[in-house]
Amino acid sequence: MGRVRFTSRINQWVPETEKKLDTIVLQIATDIHRVSGTLAPKATRALVNSGRIRREGQAHYKVIYGGGSVPYARRRHYENKKTPGSLKYLERAGDATGRNIKRYFKGL
Repeated sequence: MGRVRFTSRINQWVPETEKKLDTIVLQIATDIHRVSGTLAPKATRALVNSGRIRREGQAHYKVIYGGGSVPYARRRHYENKKTPGSLKYLERAGDATGRNIKRYFKGL
């Protein structure tokens, strides 16, 4: 009986796939940032302007609001008597983007 030899070349696609996945996750984070900016309270626009995307690692990004000039960002997310329609602006943006998650992976 003859031998059968199989050579896997999957390793050549791993870097390309990781790069595509990183790009997709960055697109998702960018869309969450964009949508959350429209949902956040806009009295002085300081909170909206404090939003940023930070890379934590391979295909791992965080959308962050607040900082030195806007220490109240977390409080405005969870409690806001002045504009209650803007509560949980970041969470709602993530949910809205998550409902359309399939469109990001169509070309993969």
